[in-house]
Amino acid sequence: MNPQYSAFIELGKTLVRDRGIQWDMPVDKTGSARDGVGWNLTVIAGDVPPPNYYLRDLGADTKALAIVNAERAEGNLTPLALQALSPAWQDLIKAAVAEQLLFKRNKASYVLQCIARPLRVIATCVDMEPWQLTVDDLRLAVRIGKAIQSSGKLGDLVAGIVRVVFDAQHICDAGQLYSSLAVPRMKMKSAIKAKHIWSQDELRADLEARKREERLPERRAFWELTRIVMTEKPRTFMDELRFAAIRTMIVTGLRIGEAALLPVDWKRERTHLDSRGLPAGESGGISTSLMLRHFAEKQQDDESDSAVLHENTQPVPDMFRTLLTETLDHVARITEPLRATLKLQCETGRLLPWYANDDLVSITELYTRLMGNPFWTAISREAFVDRYREGFDPRVLIDLHQRQSMEHRTGAIQLDMALYQFAHRLQKKMAAQQIALRFRNASGSVIPIASDRSWPTERMSWHNTYLRVGELEQHIRSTTPTKVSDTAPLPSVTGAVHSWELLLIHPKRSLAEERNDGLCDVTRYMAVGRPDPRFVGLALGDNKNIPSLFEKYGESDEDRGLKLESHMLRHLQNTELFRLGVADTIISKRFNRRSVAQSYEYDHRSLAEDLDQIEIPLDIEIMLGEKASTVARLIKGGKANGPIVDAFHHIQATESDAAAYEYLRAEADGFHATPYGHCLNSFTVDPCPKHLECFADCRHLSATDLPENRRNLIRLEGKFELAVETIKTRPSTSIGWRNQLDHAEKRLAGVQKLLTTPPGERPFPDGPDLSQPRERGVLDD
Repeated sequence: MNPQYSAFIELGKTLVRDRGIQWDMPVDKTGSARDGVGWNLTVIAGDVPPPNYYLRDLGADTKALAIVNAERAEGNLTPLALQALSPAWQDLIKAAVAEQLLFKRNKASYVLQCIARPLRVIATCVDMEPWQLTVDDLRLAVRIGKAIQSSGKLGDLVAGIVRVVFDAQHICDAGQLYSSLAVPRMKMKSAIKAKHIWSQDELRADLEARKREERLPERRAFWELTRIVMTEKPRTFMDELRFAAIRTMIVTGLRIGEAALLPVDWKRERTHLDSRGLPAGESGGISTSLMLRHFAEKQQDDESDSAVLHENTQPVPDMFRTLLTETLDHVARITEPLRATLKLQCETGRLLPWYANDDLVSITELYTRLMGNPFWTAISREAFVDRYREGFDPRVLIDLHQRQSMEHRTGAIQLDMALYQFAHRLQKKMAAQQIALRFRNASGSVIPIASDRSWPTERMSWHNTYLRVGELEQHIRSTTPTKVSDTAPLPSVTGAVHSWELLLIHPKRSLAEERNDGLCDVTRYMAVGRPDPRFVGLALGDNKNIPSLFEKYGESDEDRGLKLESHMLRHLQNTELFRLGVADTIISKRFNRRSVAQSYEYDHRSLAEDLDQIEIPLDIEIMLGEKASTVARLIKGGKANGPIVDAFHHIQATESDAAAYEYLRAEADGFHATPYGHCLNSFTVDPCPKHLECFADCRHLSATDLPENRRNLIRLEGKFELAVETIKTRPSTSIGWRNQLDHAEKRLAGVQKLLTTPPGERPFPDGPDLSQPRERGVLDD
C-alpha cells in the first residue's frame, strides 16, 4: 500500500461521512451486500427516482470470471470461485464511486456503469492489490473486457479507468500506466474537444467521421417509424403516449429525456404587433407564434448540478403547429385522470387518498384501484375495448365502471375470474402468515383463516369481503413498492417540478393492458409513474427482449427487425436545417446550444449540399456556367487550393472581381474530382502526367473530407504498407530492388500525408508544377 492509495481512500470516506452514509458495507461470501441494498447511488447523488441505481455488488464480475476460468481450464489450472473482492479493492471501488458521484457530480448511472463495473473487471482478472498493478495486468483486463462485449465498449471503459482513477490518483507503484497501454480506444463524443492534442490516427478518423452517415437514421427505419407514429392506430394506452413522444421528437428534434419530461403546461403563444400596434398579420407578417416550453438538458456549468432542470422554450414552425398542438393536447386530455390521482397522492402523502385510513372498502371496489383492470365483473368487454381504443377517452372507462356497478347491485352479473384469482392469492398468503394484511367483514372483524394455510373456516363471500385501507397501504409499501406512485418532486432552477405537472405520466406496471391485452383503468388505478428516457427508448428498440414499435406495427419481417436510436432524429433535423439554408445561429438557438460550433458537430451534409449554401451573384453564376460556378463556390468556401486558386486570388486583389471571374470562366476545365481529392489543373492539351497518382507529390491536388476519398486512401495505404513489407522481406543488392522499395515508400508517404491534410489544403504545395513544360535534358532530341 502506498500513500497515494491511502489518501484516495480517506477522501472517499470523508465524502461519504459528510453525507451521513456508512462506509462499511457488510457483504456475503460472493460480495453481495447482506442487506440487499448497499448504497443507493440515486439518493446519495440527490437525484429523484425512478430509476434507482445501487452499489451492492463488491464481488468478482461473473462474465469476466467465466472468461478467466475458461482460459485457466485450457492451461489445466483450477477454476476460481465466485467470491468477494479483497478489502483493498472494495475500498478502492467505494472511494472511486464517492469521488465521481459527490465531488465530480457525475450521474449515478454513469458512475455505476463506467466506474464501478470496469474496476470490478480489473479486480477479477488479476490476483494482486490495486497498487501492485502493471501494464501487462491492465492489458489482460482490457482484452477480457472486450471479449465480454462484442462492441468493445467494456474494454474501452477498462482502458479509460486507468487514466481516470489509477493515473489521476497515482494509485500504482509502477507509475503512470495509461500511455503504456497502447490499446486503441473507441471514438467518444467528447473527442470534439482539444483537437490539438490528438494523434494522427485520431485526426484521420475524425476527418472521415465528419460526414459519417451512421449518425443519421437509416432511411428505411426513419420512414417506417414515421409511418407508424403518423398513421397506425395504437393498440394500448402506453403506445399512444409513445407515439405522441416520438411525433414530438421528429418535428422538434428534442432529446429523448427532454421529450419524456415535457410539462403539461407546454404551450406558450406570442403575439406580434406592427409599428402601429396592430396585429402583424395585417401587414404581411405573423400575428401569433407558438413556443414549446420544455426542460432543456446539458445547460449546467461546471459548478452546477446536472440533476437540476433548466426551463427553456423552442419556436414551433407554423407547418408543424397544428400537428404538435393536436398531439400534445390529446395527451393532456387522456392523462388528466392520472394527473388528478398523482396530485392527490402528492398533497396527502397517501396511496389511496380517496378513502380514510380507517375505512373498510370491499375487495370488489379495491381490485381496479390495485390492479388497474377495469373488468371486475363478467361483463361483455369487446365493445368497451373497441370504444376505448378509438381515442383512449377516459369517459369510456367511467361509463364501464358505472355499468358494472349497476349490474352488480342488481345481482344480474357475476364477478370476473381475474378478481377471484387475485383474492385467492391474497388469501393463501394470509393463511401462510406471509403478510400481515387480513380480510374483514362489514363490521370490521377479522375473517378467521383455517390452520391448513389454504382456506378459511367457511367459504368466502367476496361480495362482502373488506380490507382496511390503512393496513392495505402499509402492505403495498412493504411488499409491492413497484406499485407506489412517483411522487417525489424534481429540482429545477426556478423551484420544484411536481410529477403531476408533467405531460406523459403513465400507469406503473399496467399488466392488464401491456401483458394481458386488456385495458388499464386510468381513472381509478392508484400506481402512476413519471416518464423517463427508457419509456421512449424501449419503443425504438433499446432492449432486444422488449418488443419495439417496429416489431409491433411493422408491415413486413424486414420492417419488424428495424431499430433506430433516438438521438439520430436530432442529428437528422440539424442536418436538414443546414441543408435548407437556415442560419447556424438560429439552429444553435433552436437546440439550446451555447455555441455555434456545437451545431456543426451535427452537420452531416455532403459536399454538394455544402456548396449549394455558398452564394455567388446571380449574374456571375450565369456567366460562369455550371462547372465554373462549382469551382467558384469551392474557392469561396475555402474548400479548394492550387495554382488556379492562387491566380484567381491574385487577379481579384490586383484587378477586380469581374476580371477574376472572367479568368475562372476560361480556366473552368481545371477542376476535376479524382478518387483521392480535387485536382485544379487544366488538361485541355495534355493528359495528366501523373496518370492519376495524385498522391505522388502533385501540387495541384487539394484534400477533401469526402468519405469516398478517405476510404480509397485508407485502402491504398494498406496496399502500399503490404507492398513495402513484402519487398523488405526479399532483400537484394540490385538497383531494381532499391527502385521498387523507393517507389513504394514514396507513394506510401504521399498517401499518409494526404490523409493528415485538412480539407481544402494542398498536401504537396512545393511539388513540381506539371502545368509547365518539362525542361529538356541532354538526352532529348
